[in-house]
Amino acid sequence: MRYNISTDDYDPWTTDASANKDLQAGVVSPVQQNPYVNIGADITPFRLAINTAQFGRTFQDRSHPFRMMPRPAAAQAQTIHNINVRGKRGNIVQVYPAVEYDFAPTNLEINDGDLVHFQWTGSNTHNNNNPGGDGQTGDAGEGQGGTDRSNIVEIADLSENFPVPYAQSTLWGNTTIVWSSYALTGNAALTTEDLAVNMASSGYFLCMLTNRCGANSVQAKAAVNNLLNNAPASFAGHLMKVNPGTYHYACSRNNNFSNRSQKGTLKVKASK
Repeated sequence: MRYNISTDDYDPWTTDASANKDLQAGVVSPVQQNPYVNIGADITPFRLAINTAQFGRTFQDRSHPFRMMPRPAAAQAQTIHNINVRGKRGNIVQVYPAVEYDFAPTNLEINDGDLVHFQWTGSNTHNNNNPGGDGQTGDAGEGQGGTDRSNIVEIADLSENFPVPYAQSTLWGNTTIVWSSYALTGNAALTTEDLAVNMASSGYFLCMLTNRCGANSVQAKAAVNNLLNNAPASFAGHLMKVNPGTYHYACSRNNNFSNRSQKGTLKVKASK
């Protein structure tokens, strides 16, 4: 995606570098800097305010490559809903005209049998130093400066800010993994406890026990930083079928109840 300014004062589809001014070759550019135009009536020509550097211009190239993956064999017919993270590091003034971190969609209502794919991207090189663009410069946020991190921990209600212990959670025990971006030893399936720790650590831990995922287990790997600084910036996640019910979740790092919230709700409607 590019943020452009275009004009119909010349044909934008056929005008390219070959139209650059070259008088020796007889080429006159269709775009002139502050050109003079004669409107007749024997009066002095008027000058137009046209800056050729801005007449047909790409202000910001926001192109990003992405890869379209084929559906896994177990999900050929189901409706798939994505839950991502939007926004960037900073407070409401620093991120303007973007937004602070939030789940997207914030509230998702789906039908029984639909699938959900939790996934997000982040960065280790966020730079909001001078010049700060439209917003103020600054790097307000939690964890190591210049980094984006997100995770999923279940909360009992949107009014809550403390996650529920695993033993009291309802989301993980009501979830069936249809496809995962991770592979366990011997292609074993993730347990509900594996899933909870994987989502909470943003993929830093894959499972609980070494005999299931080796060096990526809680049992074998060094502790995850309490602000996820050593966790992956991006999370490819899992394609999941969730039983009917209403589930609330938050990001433990970015959910700052004093001035910003990163919470979400998933509602799965029961079949009639």
